Amino acid sequence: MLFPDKMVRVGIAIEHDHADEVLERIGEMGVLHIDMHRQPHENALEESRVHTLQHLAQKQMKLLGIAPSGHATVRVTQVEPLLREYEVRLQASGEEIGALETALGEAGRETERFEKAQTVINALAPDIDLPRLAEALRRIEIRVGIAETEKAELLHMAMMHKGVLAVMRPLFAQTAAVALFFDADDAADVTAAFNAFKVSEIERKYLLRSAFEVHGRREAELKDHRRVLSERYGGYLRETEGALRDLSALENAKTVLSTRGGKLLLGGWIPKKEASAFASGLPYTEVTFSEAQADAPVLLRTPAMLRPFETLVGSFSCPRYGEVNPVLPFAVTFLILFGIMFGDVGHGLVLAAGGWGVKQRLKHYADLGQIFFLSGLSAAFFGLLYGSVFGVHDLMPHLLFTPIENISATLVFSIGIGVAMITVSFLLHMVTALKRRELTLLFASEGSLLWLLVYWFTIGIFVKLVVQEMNITYESMLLAGLLLSIFILTVRKKHEKGAALVDLVREFADTLTNTISFVRVGAFALAHGALFMAVFSIARIISESQGASLFYWMAIIFGNIVIIVLEGVVVTIQTLRLEYYEFFKRFFRGGGTPYTPFNLGGKDAF
Repeated sequence: MLFPDKMVRVGIAIEHDHADEVLERIGEMGVLHIDMHRQPHENALEESRVHTLQHLAQKQMKLLGIAPSGHATVRVTQVEPLLREYEVRLQASGEEIGALETALGEAGRETERFEKAQTVINALAPDIDLPRLAEALRRIEIRVGIAETEKAELLHMAMMHKGVLAVMRPLFAQTAAVALFFDADDAADVTAAFNAFKVSEIERKYLLRSAFEVHGRREAELKDHRRVLSERYGGYLRETEGALRDLSALENAKTVLSTRGGKLLLGGWIPKKEASAFASGLPYTEVTFSEAQADAPVLLRTPAMLRPFETLVGSFSCPRYGEVNPVLPFAVTFLILFGIMFGDVGHGLVLAAGGWGVKQRLKHYADLGQIFFLSGLSAAFFGLLYGSVFGVHDLMPHLLFTPIENISATLVFSIGIGVAMITVSFLLHMVTALKRRELTLLFASEGSLLWLLVYWFTIGIFVKLVVQEMNITYESMLLAGLLLSIFILTVRKKHEKGAALVDLVREFADTLTNTISFVRVGAFALAHGALFMAVFSIARIISESQGASLFYWMAIIFGNIVIIVLEGVVVTIQTLRLEYYEFFKRFFRGGGTPYTPFNLGGKDAF
C-alpha cells in the first residue's frame, strides 16, 4: 500500500499457429500490461480493417442512440470469419441507417432555418405579423433577411428612397432583421440591394406556420423511425461493437509481436503475485520472468475510501515504479490542510452533506463527491477544535483556539504544520531511496538525509537565536559543515563547481521559502473567520435599517452560502498548490506509466 505493487517482467514465446488463441487467453486473464515499445509486427491491413468496422458500428449506434455494451458476447479466436460476418451485418443495417442519417441531417438543417426565421419574426413582431403577411400577401412581394446593422440601415434608406416599404429592427450584436414589401416591378432592384448589402436572406416558406407544422410532423416521423431501427438493430449492433472492441485490442496487441526462431515474442509486465497462475494458464507458449526495472508500469493499491484522491495526484503525474505511493500522504495532508483553513462545524457538515449527495446521485462525479465529503468532515473536526459553528464561537468550548482571536498562535501553528509536512517529504524520499537501494538518493540528492539535517539545524538556529536569544556559534559551524559536505558530493556528481554552488544556494533558499509558504494556511484560516465577522456586521446593519429580524437571518444565511462556495473553491486551490509545489517537491518525481492490462471480454482490471 505504501509502495506500488511489485511487478515482474514477462517474456512470452508463442507458437506461430496459435497466436490468436494465446492472445485471446491473455486478454481473458486481464493481467498483462503489454510493452508497446517493441519492434512492430506486420499486421497493418487486418488492424485497419477491424478499426474501420468498429468505427462504422459505433457510428450507427450513436445515430440510433444505442449505448455500448459492457463486454463482448462472442469469442474472437477466429478473426477472419468474424470480420466477414460483421461486414455483412453492418452493410445490411447501414443502408437503412444511412438513409435515416441523411434525412435527419436535412431535417436538422431545416430546423436551423426555421429557428433563424423565428428570430427575425420575433424581432419584427412589434411592427408586423410576418407569418400572417406571408400567408396573406399575393400581389405584394415580401423578402426577409439578416444584415449587419450599418448595412441594414443603408438598405432601409435606399429602399425607402425607391418607394419600397422597409421594416428594420435590431436583432443580435451588430446585426438587424429587415423585411421589404414591394411590387413585382421592383424585384430586380430589391435583388440587387440584397446582394450589394450582403443580406442573409430567409426563404419565404420558413415564415409560414403551415410549413413549420409540416416540418414538425416530419421530424416526429423520423424520430419514430429511428426508434424502430434502434429496436430492430440494437441487439446485434451492441454485440458486434463489443466483439470489434475486443478484436481491436487483440489487433493492437499483435502489432508488438516480433519473430524469432519460428515463434512470436510478446513482452510486458504483470503483478508478481499473478506470475505462477499466468504461466500455468497459457498453452502453446514458453513464459519467462525477470525482475522489473524502473520502466515498469505502476499499480497503486490505495484504500477504497481514499482512491478518489488518485485523480488529483494523476493530474500532477503518475508515480514511477519504485517510488512511494503518493496518494496516501497526499490524501492525509490534503484533508489536514483543508480542515485547518476551512475549520467550522456547520460549514464542514454542509460541505460533507453536499459531497455525499453528489456521490450518491451523480455517479459521474462520485470521486469529487467523496473528496468533498471527507474534506467536510475534516473541516467539521477542526471546527470543533476552534469552537466555531457557522461563525459563532460561544456555543461550545474551544479545544484548541479560535484563529481570528489568536492571530499569532494561528500563524505559528501553520508554520509548524509546514515544518511537519516538509519533514515527512524528506522521510518519504529516504524511504524510496532505501527501497531502491540508491545511496546517492539517500545522501546527496534533493530531499536526502543531509538536507534534512540542514533543514532542522536551520530551524534550531532560528529558534535559539530569535526565541531563546542564545549563542549559535557551534550550531552555525555544524550547519556550514553540512552544507560543505553537500557541496562536495554535488561537485563529484556534476564535475562543475559553479553549477554545484548554484544548486546548493537554490535548494537552501527553496527549503526556507517552502516553509514560509505555509503561512497561507493560517492566513486563510484567519480569512475564514474575517468573512464571518463581515457577514454578521452586514446582517446587523441590515436589521437595524429595516427593523426586522427576518432580514437579519436572510443576510446570515446568504452570507454563509457565499462563504461556503467561495472559500471552498479558494481553499481547495490553495491546498493543491501546497501539495504540488511544497510537499511533492522532495519525494515525488512522477513520469511513470499507469498499469493498464490487456483486457478482453470486460474483465475488471485491478
